[in-house]
Amino acid sequence: MNFGVDKDSSLIDTSVLPNDKFTLFNILRIHLINSARKLLSTPGVFAFFQIESEETDKIKAESCFKSKTEQYFVKPDIQTSLSYLIKLLNQKLKEELTLNENNATRDTFISNEFIDKYPRLKSLIRWYQQNDSENNNKANRYTESIKKFAICLYIFGGKQCYEFVRLNMPGSILHLSTLGDLINKSNMTLTEAELKFDSLQKFQSGFGFCSEGTTSVIPKVEYDSSTNSFIGFTTPIVDGISLTKHYQADTFDDFKIIYSTNETASLLNVHMFQSISTEDDPTNFLKQVLLSVYGVDNKFTAMDILQRWMYIFERCLDKNVRIIGFSTGKFYLYNVPLKCILIVNRCR
Repeated sequence: MNFGVDKDSSLIDTSVLPNDKFTLFNILRIHLINSARKLLSTPGVFAFFQIESEETDKIKAESCFKSKTEQYFVKPDIQTSLSYLIKLLNQKLKEELTLNENNATRDTFISNEFIDKYPRLKSLIRWYQQNDSENNNKANRYTESIKKFAICLYIFGGKQCYEFVRLNMPGSILHLSTLGDLINKSNMTLTEAELKFDSLQKFQSGFGFCSEGTTSVIPKVEYDSSTNSFIGFTTPIVDGISLTKHYQADTFDDFKIIYSTNETASLLNVHMFQSISTEDDPTNFLKQVLLSVYGVDNKFTAMDILQRWMYIFERCLDKNVRIIGFSTGKFYLYNVPLKCILIVNRCR
């Protein structure tokens, strides 16, 4: 009798396990078959019934018919159950392989429906496609909007935030060294205590408003290689105007003298300018620019502030920009001579 598996199993329901699964378990345990893959790769599962052994007598009595010639024949329902189980395992294995292939395909390809749900992702993918084109001779070149976005991300997010975005979106924004060169060439670098009146030329309205205020900072002294000076000390004020590049040292002993005789700044004084649109040019939207920033000790006089405002007002006029008002949130002006108030009349 053929002890192989019945090959005609097209009518077997593979949705449930066979009823005599425990009998099959005992048969498979003798073969040391403990996994589906071992079962599917083992031929002649019932062949051991022809072996005379005390270890198999009990399972032979349960699973086989014994003929008068001392031969054992596997019961038909046992053979059918094994065919049932093998087909079930083959089907489950096929489903698993199909599922893995679908997952691999899904991980490799992104559907158009998914991309259409996220316009920003769609724009980013299009940018990568254009930048990766073999015929694109502008590869790794960035538009002005990308450059401006990179500068804003670096300023507001900091170095770590910028590097996180750049490393997780390769090629989308500039390298840090390239960004540094761009900032240096764009004349956006600040020198402590320097008033950047040249930056006012970008405003076409000719009118603006200035403000001044302080904010607390952690005292810290650093070396500015571009000016060969140390920053972070309290900036000297002469006639209301802060002195630039004041703390310069050629030797370490010079720096020790500066550090021991000057106070580190715990406050930062900030000067801001905001343009004002006019009826003649309503498309000229409000723009803001940082005029100057420097460390202070909060020891100003009213005269210092007025002299500084007069100086800013006159220099802005030289750049064809008229200041129509000043504001400050930290200082209060007491006992100011009348002649110093003339700046208010000139601003009207």
